Amino acid sequence: MRVKLVSFDVWNTLLDIGVMLSFLSKGLGEVTGIEEEETAGGVSLARERIKGMRSKGTGNPERALEESQELLAELLGINVELVKRATARAVLRVGDEIVLPGAKEALEGVKRKDLKVTVTGNVMFWPGSYTRLLLERFGLMDHIDKTFFADEVKAFKPMREMFEKPLKAFNVRPEEAIHIGDTYAEDFEGALKAGLWAVWINPKAEGVRRIHERGFEVPSVGGILEVLEEIEKS
Repeated sequence: MRVKLVSFDVWNTLLDIGVMLSFLSKGLGEVTGIEEEETAGGVSLARERIKGMRSKGTGNPERALEESQELLAELLGINVELVKRATARAVLRVGDEIVLPGAKEALEGVKRKDLKVTVTGNVMFWPGSYTRLLLERFGLMDHIDKTFFADEVKAFKPMREMFEKPLKAFNVRPEEAIHIGDTYAEDFEGALKAGLWAVWINPKAEGVRRIHERGFEVPSVGGILEVLEEIEKS
């Protein structure tokens, strides 16, 4: 068996979500006049609630983006249009510090193996097109064949449909694909349940370790290259 496709999560896999949310909180403060500490708290609480809804399967995949924007607006007591303005400001202002160490090297290494590379990402507060813009702006899209974002696919991780979309696009069987991401439930378990190989980025991991028949734990995104080598050997 040979892996033909590698799917990457985006946030906290290739790009730093903490950096993006910091710029979002600042943008919210600017357009609303609310103290940044309060906007940051609202963003954190909204994220927690949305993730909880999705893990329980109660989120609406048809409105993955709108649902999160509306919840954040409700928590802050503002119009949803201000959330949209703040996310636009964040995308315009963030710098290359948003790119995680080793992200570009990992993508380049996978492409050198002549594999298809995709991004499979959930959305929250801003559309997938904004994330695609960031990947393009900082040179990561040069090593990515296709992107799949929740607001465009109308599904979100850990839903099976989210992982099947890239497989269908490249006519690849589940056992010929591997997904890497930082969230255990959404990325690791979601990929395994869809029949893919899975890699969980755990910053506390001491090294690359097999933790499932088709699953690995790595300390950073660069571990994907070692995992691919191990799969090839086996």
